[in-house]
Amino acid sequence: MEPAASPSRTAPTPALPWHDYLRRIGHTGPPEPTAEYLRAVTTAHLRAVPYEFLDVLDGAVPDLEHTAAFDRVVRRRRGGTCLETTPLLGRFLRDLGFRARLVAAQMWRVGGDWWSRWDHLVLVVEAEGEDWLVDVGFLLHAPTEPLRLSGTPRADGGWRFRVVERDGYRTVLRSGVDGEWTPVYRFADEPLEIPDYAWIVDFHLTSEESPLSYTVLCSRVVPGGKLVVLGENFLRSLDGRDRTEFLADPADAEKALGEVLHGHPHLLAEAVGAWEKARADRRENKRKFI
Repeated sequence: MEPAASPSRTAPTPALPWHDYLRRIGHTGPPEPTAEYLRAVTTAHLRAVPYEFLDVLDGAVPDLEHTAAFDRVVRRRRGGTCLETTPLLGRFLRDLGFRARLVAAQMWRVGGDWWSRWDHLVLVVEAEGEDWLVDVGFLLHAPTEPLRLSGTPRADGGWRFRVVERDGYRTVLRSGVDGEWTPVYRFADEPLEIPDYAWIVDFHLTSEESPLSYTVLCSRVVPGGKLVVLGENFLRSLDGRDRTEFLADPADAEKALGEVLHGHPHLLAEAVGAWEKARADRRENKRKFI
């Protein structure tokens, strides 16, 4: 894990109009620090707010302050990543009375090993005497409702998720219709604040290791799973199965991105333009090494 900074933690935090946030995610009902309310808000957020950072491809730098994340997600009706949406939800939950801490996670790679960086953020939230994992900022398919840290498996459409102890870390596992449990990510215990994870922005904007600065990545939770655009691939993680379609041209990309960005038509033209630019850049870079 990257070394944490030694920030000053005494600065006051401005109040945020949470009624606007609840309207943005389409959740109604009296707010209360219960497990059922935690589940309802998490689900509403995931279905309303897509994973996206399209403006980064045009040189925008993510602002990690909660007020900036609020402006992006609520007032400008954009999506975000774990650097913005997850801390924002954590701030909302703490203001409501939950005990919620932001922690680092390390992703499992398709190749069968751990990604070298702890550059994902999740929440550990206490509700009604239990600890729950909450994740509203993961590109791929992660638990779409709070998941008990006690290890109890939970069904999620055709999927199942559970938390286990492996190699000294709590690890999230996923299984589909084949019944095979595979890691999604593992997470740490130490609570983080903004200066502790600000390094992630610089890493993904400058490192050749990062896929985030030259690929269009968008996703959104839907009933039964998740829809994901990863460059020229459209992944449907639905009902316990992963199916991938190749996006051959801008028309294919527009159709797929339209599904992922449903409810956000103001982002679609930007997304298609970013997809075309990213594909052209990848092909140009590929030609340089042929």
